[in-house]
Amino acid sequence: MSRVSNLYRLQELDLERERALARMEEIDHLLGEDSELRIAEQNALAAEDHLKQARSLHGQAEHALAAQRAKIKENEAKLYGGSITNPKELQDLQQELDSLKRFLETLEDRMLEAMIGLEESEEAYQAASQHLEDLRIARSAKHQDLAEERERLQAALARIQDEREAALAGIEEQDLRTYEQLRTRFGGMVLALVRDGSCSICGVDLARSKLQEVQGGGELIRCSQCGRILYAG
Repeated sequence: MSRVSNLYRLQELDLERERALARMEEIDHLLGEDSELRIAEQNALAAEDHLKQARSLHGQAEHALAAQRAKIKENEAKLYGGSITNPKELQDLQQELDSLKRFLETLEDRMLEAMIGLEESEEAYQAASQHLEDLRIARSAKHQDLAEERERLQAALARIQDEREAALAGIEEQDLRTYEQLRTRFGGMVLALVRDGSCSICGVDLARSKLQEVQGGGELIRCSQCGRILYAG
């Protein structure tokens, strides 16, 4: 392999390593991200609280309705039982019974509202609970996939390190210093491929003589425009 091809191979390994590390960082973020799950848990808890309140209101309405019916039954027994014969008392009892029955209608309306509210709260709680369970299942599967991908990336990094050490063995010390300096300057893209007689990074056309030097591969020829090392491929 030529001096330039050795450096190009090193660049490929370094770029692959950077991509693997970036993806691992992204995976670590995804594994720690649980805001959607927390929101679903909060919604499920809120739905559960609403359900408890709806059950309490339903129970109160049910109790009030039963108590009112018991009062009506008691008054009807007094009114029609024959134990009271005084017209004034009978009239008062009848008026009280009418009042009790009117309020019974109000209580029945409240009971209906409580039943509807309870039904809606139960449906909302079931939906929130199911959504939470679905998220937990999906999150578990996703985390397993991410963990497996992370393991593959770790194995890839170990391979890259071995291949990098092998590549370094064929690179002169001065060439490596030049590579590292340019790597800091250009953010990783030290070498540029030559495509159709032009630098693939900046697009500048190469003179025929310079193109021949690049194709030789024995010297590090820099692009006059962007300053990168040119590689014929």
